[in-house]
Amino acid sequence: MHEANEQRPRWAFGLALVALLVVIAVAVLPLWADARSRSRTPEDAEVALAVAAIRGAFEDGDAVWVEPSWWVVPRHGLERMGAGTERWPFPALMVTEDADPVELHGYRRLFVLAGFQREPRPPPELAMLDLPGEVIFQGEDVAVARWDLGESPRLRTLTREWKKLEVSRRFSPGEAPTPCRLRRDKHRCGRDSWMDVALEPRVVWRRETDWLFVHPGPAGTTLDVTWKDLARTHAGQPTWLYLRVGQTLEAVRHPEGKPVLVQVLIDEREVDAVALDPHRFWMERRAIRLPAGEGDARVTIRISTEDPAWRETVLEADLLSALPASLAAWATAVIE
Repeated sequence: MHEANEQRPRWAFGLALVALLVVIAVAVLPLWADARSRSRTPEDAEVALAVAAIRGAFEDGDAVWVEPSWWVVPRHGLERMGAGTERWPFPALMVTEDADPVELHGYRRLFVLAGFQREPRPPPELAMLDLPGEVIFQGEDVAVARWDLGESPRLRTLTREWKKLEVSRRFSPGEAPTPCRLRRDKHRCGRDSWMDVALEPRVVWRRETDWLFVHPGPAGTTLDVTWKDLARTHAGQPTWLYLRVGQTLEAVRHPEGKPVLVQVLIDEREVDAVALDPHRFWMERRAIRLPAGEGDARVTIRISTEDPAWRETVLEADLLSALPASLAAWATAVIE
């Protein structure tokens, strides 16, 4: 008993020492973490050198991908240096978590500006292509690499020709379609304004887009968007229609409405159909090979629903000279 009583103060001292070390660690850890974070934050001078390296090599047909996606600091320094960087929404300056690889394939070269000691790499949507690249700037916290993407497969883009589209609505079965006339930068369908068709900025599947707004009409009606004179072949090979379509962030936040049916017709024959669920934040990517035939093809995208409440839908499409492996992998359906 006497020996046990003598050892008690030693245990008490040990416990007190451990408690003191814990208190010190709790007090010092935030300061250490802040200092560590500050040491990883790129210096303005280093960012300026990286931006200068891109500006000195940038040409029309190039694009810039910034990593991490939330790092918007370099973007202002990269504005007004060439095509795609002159005005909002700056399509050649990609500060986003998710890339549209069809957009990426629209450029000849891609610069990747990586900060916070990250290694510059192409977006994951292009990783499988094993593209040739080189580092053109290497700092302590910032690096820039450039990749050659090769010749773009994009031949035509629907939203660049949206004013030339044929747009019509059929308001009841058996009734002749009513043309939606282009007036004041919209295809006016003659009824409520939400039934007009035009380019609208919307968020679709975590992406900010400026695509064609194609809200379905009331039950029993259809909206037809027709893209004409599409070449069936290029350099002796069949061409591809690459459609992206989805419902907006506002649409999926609302419980109203029924699924939106999207049908694709080529030369008046249905080749694809998909339903967009009301509350799924999603984007369909449909790769469709154009069929052989006489003359150019005529593609119609038909939109309908049993209940249009809050079913805001937008779409984009491209005519491609070929279907790269990365785009085939990204597609939700490949139709040959």
